[in-house]
Amino acid sequence: MSETCLGGIHEREDYTFQLVNIECMPQSDHYNVVMGLHQSIDELLPYLAAVLPACSYAHGTGVINLMDEGHIVAIYGDRITITDVTGLEDAESWCERYMARIRDVKRRKDAIQPVERRQVSLTVMDIYRRLPKTNCGACGDLTCMAFAARVFRRQVPFGACPEVPREAPETLAFMEELAAQGFPAEA
Repeated sequence: MSETCLGGIHEREDYTFQLVNIECMPQSDHYNVVMGLHQSIDELLPYLAAVLPACSYAHGTGVINLMDEGHIVAIYGDRITITDVTGLEDAESWCERYMARIRDVKRRKDAIQPVERRQVSLTVMDIYRRLPKTNCGACGDLTCMAFAARVFRRQVPFGACPEVPREAPETLAFMEELAAQGFPAEA
């Protein structure tokens, strides 16, 4: 893979990318990535929304938002932004991951049912509302809200809370909803 770097912009075959400082933390050693796409993917957005787990997408708005391993990702027709990368290698890995997804969706487009309606992901509050709210700490977090945030970032499965009534129909239904949106399976 050849690389050209002009003024911090790294050139690849299908895209460019650059690391930018996080505005509110200028001394941070973490960065955001702005990935410019050489070809528009506007027509692929409904198909990408169909295959990206737990993304938020409103057909016609031109943007997909999702949380991926703790990184906030926004996909537009001409660019992708990814938060909280640790350096050039990490940034390149994330860019390649999303470029591979775009290529895969482009190749399989005819076999994918596009999203043509509003698709909204679960929020931290949706997860928190299903927890017992005892702040018992048995899950390893100090509060149920902290645990809900870790579930949302896909760092821990919802079932890792020992206080959740696993056999209750509403819990089972919620865990199915989580799985359908790409959250980790049971602990």
